[in-house]
Amino acid sequence: MNRFVAVVILSLLCAKNGESVPVTRVGTGKVAGETVYAPYPEYPVVARMHRWIGKGYFRCRLHPNGGVLSVQVLRSTGYDILDQAAIAALRQWRFKVIGLKGVIVPVTFSLRVQ
Repeated sequence: MNRFVAVVILSLLCAKNGESVPVTRVGTGKVAGETVYAPYPEYPVVARMHRWIGKGYFRCRLHPNGGVLSVQVLRSTGYDILDQAAIAALRQWRFKVIGLKGVIVPVTFSLRVQ
């Protein structure tokens, strides 16, 4: 029997929690940033059971101290439960920022056969 493994991909996130990851630049002028804490979203059990997958884009508005002020869905994953899982994780992110007011984070929920 095939076993499906939940996979969450954050395009800006290529390292494990707690590691620093470069962030793409947003806007113009002198802006820089990197994540200092970036937990992956949890793949909801219900979504895994139904084999729901999707890719969405989320805008994180940043506080000057590096915390996330708000998360806006720019493009839904197609399932509210996946969008909410992504939002919950992104609200926990912390950035080291200089002049960065926001970032756009693509999040992909997918399943692979193992």
